[in-house]
Amino acid sequence: MGKSTVEFNRWVSIRDTSWPYQVFKKHTQELNKMMWANEPSTRFVYEQLKTKGATWKDKASKHIDFTVKDGSEIFTDLKDWSESYNQFQNWTNLNGLMAVTSNFETYITSVLSLALESDPGLIYKSSKSVDGMALIKSGAHKFPFENEIIVAITKGDWNSRISAMNKYFDFVPSSMSSNIGRLEKIRTLRNKVGHAFGRDIENSRINEVKETLPIEKLTTPNFIKIRKLIWQCVTELDRHLLDNHIGEFQIIKYFHSIEPELKGTQDNKAMVFKKKIGKFGDLSGKKYCRGLVDYYYSL
Repeated sequence: MGKSTVEFNRWVSIRDTSWPYQVFKKHTQELNKMMWANEPSTRFVYEQLKTKGATWKDKASKHIDFTVKDGSEIFTDLKDWSESYNQFQNWTNLNGLMAVTSNFETYITSVLSLALESDPGLIYKSSKSVDGMALIKSGAHKFPFENEIIVAITKGDWNSRISAMNKYFDFVPSSMSSNIGRLEKIRTLRNKVGHAFGRDIENSRINEVKETLPIEKLTTPNFIKIRKLIWQCVTELDRHLLDNHIGEFQIIKYFHSIEPELKGTQDNKAMVFKKKIGKFGDLSGKKYCRGLVDYYYSL
């Protein structure tokens, strides 16, 4: 069935994913391109060194131009450069982890806020008893306990996060509940990167010694596994929230934001709205848009 014949249903989304999911996906793809752009360059450099007959004891500057103006050698030899490059690759993976987990937490915060805003009855174990759009339309822009709930699910260890999600949403993605240990290790490693330059946090704060601690290791294969797990968690959570608590809230909220500038009859407003969302690639038909407008004014 084409979108032109689809009717508007407040609690049934005609879209496959939420808007926070679409943003999460774009950021993930952007990071993925940046991370993998370096892979062929690495292989090419080492292949060229092998072709030239380079040895580990060669000066690195013999084969690689570091553009050091004073002529000093940055590395002891080519082996020293290679070891430093491997450390850089590890550091790139660790910072990639930082970006992935930050994107993950931003998504969770956004989509849970959206679900609570759409279906505020969740707070009182009475899902869909009130349409959040009706509250927004009447001027209620903040909802009781929303911040408290979001903090409980996005802060602390993963046991407490899972417990809070189950408490407020009566649902936990199996990809989360069956991987609490892995998610907790990811959280711990992320904190080491963010707060201790990739090292053990507590030991890094001991001020009686001057030695530096070794940086945590994150291989590219393990980094890929982490990205895959997070993607699974996001996909499963998004499907549940979209189907059960968000529905078409996002699009009707957008109509609410531009409604003051729309003129004419409800039918005229529906046609103008159809054109506006069409600019974003949304091809919802006239029947759907008229149903949305009628529903909005019925609240």
